[in-house]
Amino acid sequence: MIFLKKHKRKIISAVIILALLIFTYMWGGNTPPEINLENKKITLTSENKEEEISETISEKPTPDKGTTVHKDEKISPAPAESVPEPKKEDVEYSVLQGMDIDKESGTDRYKTQPVPEGMPVPIEPQTVTISDKQMTCTLAIRCDTLLNNLDYLEESKRPLVPQDGIILAEKQVTFYEGESVFNVLLRETRRNGIHMEYVSTPIYNSAYIEGIHNLYEFDCGELSGWMYSVNGWFPNYGCSRYALKEGDRIEWVYTCKLGRDVK
Repeated sequence: MIFLKKHKRKIISAVIILALLIFTYMWGGNTPPEINLENKKITLTSENKEEEISETISEKPTPDKGTTVHKDEKISPAPAESVPEPKKEDVEYSVLQGMDIDKESGTDRYKTQPVPEGMPVPIEPQTVTISDKQMTCTLAIRCDTLLNNLDYLEESKRPLVPQDGIILAEKQVTFYEGESVFNVLLRETRRNGIHMEYVSTPIYNSAYIEGIHNLYEFDCGELSGWMYSVNGWFPNYGCSRYALKEGDRIEWVYTCKLGRDVK
């Protein structure tokens, strides 16, 4: 015990040197293993051989920082390929009652079905010339169907319904050659101080009447809204596409049942 205490440091040094010698012998030289992270391989080098062990190096994913947009820079999606509108000569049409009907869909380019025989075909407002020639027609606006459906009408709208259901009694009005039903409605509601709201619908190439006298579509159920008739016929196209003739009788009516209660 006295010997160990006395020579403790020498013994520890000898053990360390011995361990280093054993380590050097096992690896065949003094070159430590070379770890090549760039190629994702661990290369062991010795005096007599070179051994490669492939190893997958897992890397932490880099969080997506998004795209930086400068103040004056905008990111736009790749432009979609423009699909030109088919030319008339490229589509097979049949002429029915003066309408160009696509034989495949059975409608014209604005989704209009052929009109009944003898009825006026729709016009395209952008191609019409309005002249200075004055003509006359009659105009009426009524909502008497609401009188039998007040329970379904929004409570706040009930005071708007006239007792007789007449918003504008039938009257003779002046229009100009080339004008449509919409032109007359727009002018006469303004002239008579009657509220009227509409929206342009390019897909049908016409104005759509949303509300008159603050009574709007769907105010009296899902099937309610405004419809127009000319000489007793309810056209199957928008009011901007109906060209008026001398003596026409226009009537705007509010329907609660998709037209079944006004025809």
